[in-house]
Amino acid sequence: MKKSLTRAGVVTVLVLSHFPAYAATTPRQIPGYGCMMLNLTEQQSMDPSVHIPVRSAPSESAPPIGWAGAVVAVREPVAPVNGFVAMLFPTGQQVWIPKSDLRPYHSLGDPGARCVPVMLPNGRVGFDSPR
Repeated sequence: MKKSLTRAGVVTVLVLSHFPAYAATTPRQIPGYGCMMLNLTEQQSMDPSVHIPVRSAPSESAPPIGWAGAVVAVREPVAPVNGFVAMLFPTGQQVWIPKSDLRPYHSLGDPGARCVPVMLPNGRVGFDSPR
């Protein structure tokens, strides 16, 4: 990136290298986790009132922490506890979701697409589609 500053006829050019910053901010794969998606119909997935709660423990009586996104990062191998699967919330916190609310990841638009959970530079959990 180049930026020119002009003051009283003096031009200063700042040159900043992007490559070291890029290397430090590249998302990294989260070992032991894979992608799954919510087990919703097409109609349900388009309805903004449909939410799948995630819980603080593997129990229906555990307090809900929030809602699952369309794609979730689950611990692999999948080992349900009381019918719940451990997953990572975007903050990195482990939460629990009913196994029946999940299905294997796939993309209708790109059947060959893969999904990999990654830790983003801001410390949040995200997803990558490596080729």
